[in-house]
Amino acid sequence: MLVTSLMLLAATIGWAGHGWLANGELRRPFDGFRQLRLETIRTQLDQVRGPYIVVMGDSHAERLFLTSFCGLPVVNAGLSGALVGDVLDLARRITPPHKAEAVLLSIGTNDIWVKREPETAKGESSFKAGLGGLRQRLSTSWSDRRAVIAIPPVADKEAVLFPRSAATRYSSLLAGSCEPQRCVYADLFAGAERVPEPRAAFSDGVHLRDYASFVRDGEPELCWKLGLPAAK
Repeated sequence: MLVTSLMLLAATIGWAGHGWLANGELRRPFDGFRQLRLETIRTQLDQVRGPYIVVMGDSHAERLFLTSFCGLPVVNAGLSGALVGDVLDLARRITPPHKAEAVLLSIGTNDIWVKREPETAKGESSFKAGLGGLRQRLSTSWSDRRAVIAIPPVADKEAVLFPRSAATRYSSLLAGSCEPQRCVYADLFAGAERVPEPRAAFSDGVHLRDYASFVRDGEPELCWKLGLPAAK
């Protein structure tokens, strides 16, 4: 009886997860690491005084080390493993004490994983719906300005799991989610996969070793387009 109950519970959890991935109607729980990360972000936001920048998104965002951007302190609100729906959920669970000057948003890699069928109408529709909800939530509670970053490339060996055709398509959706005067789209990591020695670019085939150098290269133009002071 106990075994049967456990099997039913596992099946229920699995189906719930499948439903969330398929149509965005269900939320993945914020527990374990996710809950700890949520509390860390809340605590950091509570300590901010004055103008600041927020970095938000998936593991590419969480691994980005920036102490400042456009001359302002940075709060990292990245969440490893996050899909666009997870980032939206996080943005809804937290309301900053005051708005940031801008949000740097890096999402999409987990959404284009082949197991999530990114190149289907259902996958694309779910991503677009998540982007729409995130745009509204960020503009309402987080910042009046945001920079949306193109999906970073992966090493050749990972391209089967994270198709470049899907990355290109979903990056175009990210660009299309930007409204004039309030949002900037930037392909900061273009060419990272073409570094002569792959190990110099990637730590594991999916994540870059040095996100900050790419972001710093694009910082002057991004700050100007966002209407923020250039870094000193």
